[in-house]
Amino acid sequence: MPHPVLSDFGNFIVENGQKAMEMHYVMRDTYNPESNLWGIVNLGVAENTLMHESLKGYFQNAFRLRDLDFTYGDGLSGTKRLTKALVDFLNTYFNPCREVKAEHLLLGCGLITMIGQVGRAVANRGDGILVVAPYYSGFDASFAVEHGLKPVEVRVEIRDVGTMKEIEALEEARWKSEANGTKVRAVLLCNPHNPLGRCYERPVLEAYGRFCERHNLHLISDEIFAMSVYPSQDFPIPPPFVSVLALDLERINVNPARVHCLYGMSKDFNANGFRAGLLVSQHNEGLINCLTTTNMFSVVASPSDALWSALLNDTKILANFFIMNRSKLTEAYEYVTGWLRYQNLPYIPAHAAHFLMVDMRSVLENVVKYGALLGIKVGDEMGKREVALVDYLRVKKVHLSPGSDHHYSERGWIRLSFSVRRDYLNVGLRRIEEALGWSRWPEMKELKSLGGCGEVGSTLKCFTGSHLLTRLGYLGQLGKRMEDFSLISLLPCHHPKNPVESKEENQKIF
Repeated sequence: MPHPVLSDFGNFIVENGQKAMEMHYVMRDTYNPESNLWGIVNLGVAENTLMHESLKGYFQNAFRLRDLDFTYGDGLSGTKRLTKALVDFLNTYFNPCREVKAEHLLLGCGLITMIGQVGRAVANRGDGILVVAPYYSGFDASFAVEHGLKPVEVRVEIRDVGTMKEIEALEEARWKSEANGTKVRAVLLCNPHNPLGRCYERPVLEAYGRFCERHNLHLISDEIFAMSVYPSQDFPIPPPFVSVLALDLERINVNPARVHCLYGMSKDFNANGFRAGLLVSQHNEGLINCLTTTNMFSVVASPSDALWSALLNDTKILANFFIMNRSKLTEAYEYVTGWLRYQNLPYIPAHAAHFLMVDMRSVLENVVKYGALLGIKVGDEMGKREVALVDYLRVKKVHLSPGSDHHYSERGWIRLSFSVRRDYLNVGLRRIEEALGWSRWPEMKELKSLGGCGEVGSTLKCFTGSHLLTRLGYLGQLGKRMEDFSLISLLPCHHPKNPVESKEENQKIF
């Protein structure tokens, strides 16, 4: 009996979907202390689980459904309820140059899906979209695999990411791409940057706009980590997030119809599974109309719509949530970078998002010590060693993201997510230590709680404003702010106290 065949597209997906299938199997075996004790601790995916317990309690109390929520809703571009809530949110937190209105928005089930749809609306199959490397691996799947577009990798030195050097590289990459027969239609910008965790400054964003104007390109800005900017030892006063919505494009002679902003619920709201995203295009009615049609079967599901609307409309709780979320990101960042310094692993300092790029070359170059463990030998190229390390640790029930997946220019790096509840994080870090035969970090303690997540109505510690800067004030002894991309591995360790240990500084969030 002949086996039914797939289409060319289906076979292409099977052949090029190995990474997705690997992640599928990792997720099927997710660690849980109660139901899957020997499952995989996932430190390779950008998920923030630090506020889950508090959010779970809040959402359980706030969940209200209307009769309308059981229907297809009151529009194809998103419900009036969530659209209005997001308009108010964007006008409050994104500092738009021009007021955001309901007709500027289109909502859909997940940001990466919407980015792909925007790409397909502004580019034809086979056309190119410029994106500075390193970049999030999901862009490859969304553009190339799903829509037949070509992500055109723009190479810059790591130290030059986020600087005007990117514009020079964009010019060269566009010229080479078109000389080789690939028409460039758009530029994709990820701000804050994934995987480097840095915000773009206003002059660089304006330069992006002028570049797109010169070459009649669309500028697509992924701003999914907009509210996840935090202070730390490495960046006591981090550069602020600036949205493309905040740019006065007409002042710099850029047609605002070519600039589009995308945002979503997953990262800043600790809710990857809710699958809710949005497009903001204030001056391109044609794009909004196009996606209203193509997105009509991918709108935000009513439960996610209702819950996100509830939190967005609860403005005092929302403000406190962002304060606490930043505080917890700071604590988690300090904790993991303390572990990295103890293990003598250099990393690139970050001030936004949920992850760090970590240099593992000292491990991968030591074939005498680690060769048998990892199955590597003298003469193996670093890229092979990087993959061998990730594969080995996965067998040891820890998942990390290899730098090569994110088009990192040097092999031997991994992306490590730190925004993980403390008890899960401790298990993952301990497993890495044991798998590689490292000494145990003495600062790591077994926690009885859920990593300081707290319950609804409980008191949660919140380092904010001058109090946080006071905690970090001793850093002046280092002589300068560490704002470059130099590697930091041997700074003095400093770790905030566990939030449940200092009740006098607690404040109620929910």
